[in-house]
Amino acid sequence: MSVSSPATRRVRQRQATVAEIKALARAQLADGGAGAVNLRAIAREMGTTSSALFRYFPSYNDLISALLADAYHAHAGALAAAVDARPPGDHAGRWAALCRAYRDWSLSSPAEFALTHGTPVPGYQAPVQVTGPAAARTITTALGVYVAAVAAGAADPARSAVPAGLQTGSLWEALLAAQAQDHEPRLAGIILTAWASIIGYLSAEIFGSLTALVTDTDRLYHAHIRAVMLSMGYNPGGLAEAATGPGSIAQPPMPDPATR
Repeated sequence: MSVSSPATRRVRQRQATVAEIKALARAQLADGGAGAVNLRAIAREMGTTSSALFRYFPSYNDLISALLADAYHAHAGALAAAVDARPPGDHAGRWAALCRAYRDWSLSSPAEFALTHGTPVPGYQAPVQVTGPAAARTITTALGVYVAAVAAGAADPARSAVPAGLQTGSLWEALLAAQAQDHEPRLAGIILTAWASIIGYLSAEIFGSLTALVTDTDRLYHAHIRAVMLSMGYNPGGLAEAATGPGSIAQPPMPDPATR
């Protein structure tokens, strides 16, 4: 077994400088959004010149890409940890845990949520080779949970309104690489529709007036999870318990839309 050699002093110094730059950039992000991120201001804060920082991040776009990748990795890590905390056979519970973790991360990291899901940065196009692998982790985690549920009979794509003949696009193929060919395209549509619904709810809660419209957005979110899961074809029987987390208010069972 090969043992990696310890990082040299120069490498450690570079890593520390990169970490400091990104920490200051995240503080700017939290204060004023992506538009507030400024390499010159970071350089002043660090007591150096902006040209010195270009050795680490040649441009504003490179720094934004690094922040995006970090945010996606943190987000994906939170989702994976929540899923892994539930038993492998608890298919409804694993999807619901993923959705609760999505909200927990978003509420605790609103600046990062805004960067990854909010208004696009003018003139910026995320390079897939930099941000793609990190962004793909959230998709592959969600897809893995749903595919396992379908295989176990805990969810049926045929109960979804997503058409069976749906075809995936180039970005889906790029993000999932070889995995894109392992699953029918309809599953991509189901996952992406569910994701869009969750992101829409969280955007209304974080950026909009949802908190002024209802007094208990936590309870409403649990109901939203259940509605999303029904739209994905999850068996309706276990959703009331699955969608509510520890300490949550239990919701009455939701009828199967096919029986209405």
